[in-house]
Amino acid sequence: MALLGPQLVFTIVMTTFLQKVIIPYHSLALWLIGRGNLFYYGYPSDQELKKAAGITQQKEKKKKRNSKLDNLKAQLGLEDAFTVPKNIDLELTPKPVTMANVMYLQYVDEFRWLVDFSCVSLVVYGVTEVYYAVFNIGTSELNLSLLWLIMMTGFVIHTLLYLTYLYFQTDDAGERSVCVTFSFLFLVIAMATLVVDEDILEFGLEDAHDEFMDGATTFLKTQSSEYDGPLSLVTFEFMLALVAALIGGVLTFPGLRYAKMYIDAQKHYSQQRIVLLLLHISFLFPLFISLMWVRPIARAYFKSPNLGESYDGVSEPLISDDTFDLIRVSLIPVFCLLRVCLTTVHLQSHLILAKDRFDNMKMEAGRIGSLELQKMVIRVFSYLCVVALQYIGPLLLLLSMSCLLKTSSDLSYGLFDNFQLWSSEATVSVPRQSNSSASEAAEAIRQATKQFAVTLDALRAVFCPTFFKGIYSFLTWWTCSSWFVSSLFGVLYHTYFTR
Repeated sequence: MALLGPQLVFTIVMTTFLQKVIIPYHSLALWLIGRGNLFYYGYPSDQELKKAAGITQQKEKKKKRNSKLDNLKAQLGLEDAFTVPKNIDLELTPKPVTMANVMYLQYVDEFRWLVDFSCVSLVVYGVTEVYYAVFNIGTSELNLSLLWLIMMTGFVIHTLLYLTYLYFQTDDAGERSVCVTFSFLFLVIAMATLVVDEDILEFGLEDAHDEFMDGATTFLKTQSSEYDGPLSLVTFEFMLALVAALIGGVLTFPGLRYAKMYIDAQKHYSQQRIVLLLLHISFLFPLFISLMWVRPIARAYFKSPNLGESYDGVSEPLISDDTFDLIRVSLIPVFCLLRVCLTTVHLQSHLILAKDRFDNMKMEAGRIGSLELQKMVIRVFSYLCVVALQYIGPLLLLLSMSCLLKTSSDLSYGLFDNFQLWSSEATVSVPRQSNSSASEAAEAIRQATKQFAVTLDALRAVFCPTFFKGIYSFLTWWTCSSWFVSSLFGVLYHTYFTR
């Protein structure tokens, strides 16, 4: 059987479908925020402000108008700036968010590409899993869905890095300080976490390091490469801590943004008990997932014989280790689905922020410029795609990490028991030839194929399932935990340190 088989055909089909159909015509990202389920508050026009403030039109002076410039300003409805009292008697009117409105927002292209590509990647991943199970593929093909998941993870991290970079371009030094401070804080927390014993936090990093070094040592010796000795466990964990600090830094402002939307949603949906319950569950769900990696709390409890005593009096664990790993990984898609279902609630709580700011301004004394007031109102809506990226991005990152953890560490959802990461059983069919030159060419191909299979087996020994399980287990737990920590800090900050 071929190394890639039908997976390559399906990948080409989905790539074409993404480029020709989804992005230009049926974007899921635009449907998510532009199907009329959200309402924004548009800024009042100059005429509405003047009418509410009781400002009458000044009589024109006898001198001539300033030619074409004044005529153009009159046609466009642009008038000279003026001030109105902050306690102006005016109410903002909500308007539905349509796709025509969304197309002109900042960073809408980044949002469309990230959401659409991630959805296609997840479809490819799901179909590939079913394909492996139904046709009993085993190890005869490489899994191309891994490439989709890796690209999906890379695009999410790139987008979050770009959004974080924008905070360094502003004149506000406080935002830069918050980002740098949290990055160093997460670096310290990650280094402290990595030295915790495996009996408490079960990532399997020590086994991953040992398996990786044994495989790497054997591989380098077979390749006759210079070998300076094994990579120490401290260096290995420090490199992971740097990656963890990077992830924690890019998740800082998404966590703070989610905390603000979570608090506002509680206020605006206080009469809907089911929505409030789902909001609280959604907020605490990452904490529950993180605790599933704490052995005394999770695995030791479910593996206790007292919970699984059988009818014949023999005490047995309630669930096996494989079943527990399956449940732990399966909680992440459930959490992501819950957050996606609450997308409208959270984004609407952000859009209502324009009305809240306008109402708070009306309680103040003094006057405000018309242009400044209009910017204050419309700025909330113009920031919608950035807020949506900060809300959806961490979800996609966590979901891709969980899929990589399941696939690369040979975990099974119960239906897919015939999956391996690397393929070492692929065969290459060589047509039989009659002449001697063709036989020599066929023999050369056989030798090259044999050498490739040996190299692939050696690489499989280096990047074994134990190695990937340790790496992705830690990264999945860290992504979930750091996002929750930043969200919890945001809730405390917006509750006790802001109005």
